Amino acid sequence: MAFKCIVVDDEKPSREILKKFITSLPNLQLVAECNTAMQVIEFTSLESVDIIFLDIEMPGMSGVEFLKIMQNKPAVVFTTAFEKYAITGFDLGVVDYLLKPFSFERFIIAVQKCFFYLKSDQFVKTNTDQFKDIHLKVDKDIKRFDIDSIYYFKSFGNYTRVFLQNRQILCSETLSEIEKKVKDNNFIRVHRSYLVSKSKITKTLHNAVCLENYSVPLGNKYKLNL
Repeated sequence: MAFKCIVVDDEKPSREILKKFITSLPNLQLVAECNTAMQVIEFTSLESVDIIFLDIEMPGMSGVEFLKIMQNKPAVVFTTAFEKYAITGFDLGVVDYLLKPFSFERFIIAVQKCFFYLKSDQFVKTNTDQFKDIHLKVDKDIKRFDIDSIYYFKSFGNYTRVFLQNRQILCSETLSEIEKKVKDNNFIRVHRSYLVSKSKITKTLHNAVCLENYSVPLGNKYKLNL
C-alpha cells in the first residue's frame, strides 16, 4: 500500500527536494504539489490524502493558519527553516517537524512516524480523552509527555520543574505558559508557584496538598480551587 502525499511549499527548490525524496520510497505516492494553502484546500476537497508535507511561511494563508482550520487532518509534517514554530506545530498535532535543510535520513524518520501514526489510527485517538499529551521545551528540544503521568509543576524562575512519578524534569517555559496548555486537563493552581493534577490529589490539609507521592504547599487564596 502506498500512502498518498502532498507537498506544500511556495519555494520550488524545496518542493523539488521533497518530490525527489518521496519518489525514492516505494510506500509513498506523490499525488499533488502546491505552492499555497488555498491550493491544498481545493485539492483535499476533491480527494483524500494520507500525508501532507507542509511549509509554514507562505504568502496568503500560512501553514499554521491552514492547519488550524483543516478538518479531518491526515498525518502532517511541518517543513520549515524556522525553529520558532515547533511547539505550535506539535500543539496542533503535527507528526514531525523537519527543519530545513534536512537530510534524506531525517526525512525517512519523519515518514516512519507518519506510518506509525496512520497505521495506529492516531488521528482518531487524539480526539479522545484516552490519549492526552503535552509538548514542553526541554533543553533545546521539544519533548512529548503523557499528561496523565505528570503530578505537578513547580515554578523555577523562567523555568518550570515537571514532577512525574519517579523523576523530575526542568523545562524552559514559565509556569504561566504551561498553565495555558493544561487548563483543560484538570490541573489547578494551589499556590502561586505550584500547579497540580487534581486527579492525583489524595488529601487536603490546612496548608498543604498531598498527592500520591508528593506534598506541596497550599496558598490561602487558592483553597477555593479545590
